[in-house]
Amino acid sequence: MTKKWLYGRNVVLTGCSTGMGKEVLMILVKKYGCNVMGVARNKAKLDELKEQLGDKFSYRRFNISSLQDWKDFAAELEGMGFMTDILINNAGMIQPFGQYNDLTDDQIKKVVDTNLMSVVYGCKAMLPTIKKSKYGYICNVASASAILPVGGESIYSATKGGVWALTECLAQELKGFGIGVSCVMPGPVKTDIYKAREGESGPKADSLVESIGITAYTAGKKIVKAIRKGKVRVIPDAVAGLMDFGMRVCPSFTCKATGSLIKKFSPKIASFKPIYAEQIERKSEIKQMKKQRKKSVYKKLEQVPEGAFKNDDVSQV
Repeated sequence: MTKKWLYGRNVVLTGCSTGMGKEVLMILVKKYGCNVMGVARNKAKLDELKEQLGDKFSYRRFNISSLQDWKDFAAELEGMGFMTDILINNAGMIQPFGQYNDLTDDQIKKVVDTNLMSVVYGCKAMLPTIKKSKYGYICNVASASAILPVGGESIYSATKGGVWALTECLAQELKGFGIGVSCVMPGPVKTDIYKAREGESGPKADSLVESIGITAYTAGKKIVKAIRKGKVRVIPDAVAGLMDFGMRVCPSFTCKATGSLIKKFSPKIASFKPIYAEQIERKSEIKQMKKQRKKSVYKKLEQVPEGAFKNDDVSQV
């Protein structure tokens, strides 16, 4: 695959109006002369991009978590002669930081639909057209949370892990067709996705991302570079690289250490505070409950008849 293959390709890009998606859009159109069909919700921003980029950019607005909407979209593109070469599933959202059990059913469904099902359905609907292209390519944007799940981001981590697993399977299945597949797993990126986190706003909520995150432009360049070079597994920044290294070398320790660090610093960081707030507030009470539970278990074990566990053959139970 030569470096020039990306020039002039037809691209479908979700989440194109802000953040990483917008930067990817700009690079593809201005540097590589691609024809981009964008998918996003904000009409005002999409109209601005259309005015700025001209005929190289068009857009559609539909429910990306609906398989039927994706099928209708794919049929429309084929009918108008827009034969898709590249699909970039970039759209996503972040859940409110906090305990899994505190999330509402609607919050869970919204994150799963936006982050995972949109990718599943997008690939399903667009793949038949992509297979017809000489330059077929799929790029799914996941997160470093797919590598190292983070407490307080249970559903987000689960959906991004699903995107990573799906992408790996597609890479294996589509290699024989000559279709390239990439999964980009960035750490914190300075985009509006954090500002849009439900229940959080303002500088305190974004302070951690601002201090350790990469810019949307840097992330956008990494995404385009991954596609151009045909890399399957893409770790675009130092934070994601550190998470990846820890999970490769010592996964159990890395998960435990990450949880301990988040708990330790959670009172000082607005985004982390809701995760362990109850545990910290009820520390003494929970410690006493654990002691009582332990005593209760030992007391019940004293009542177990001698030799009760001698026969380990479960078929006899």
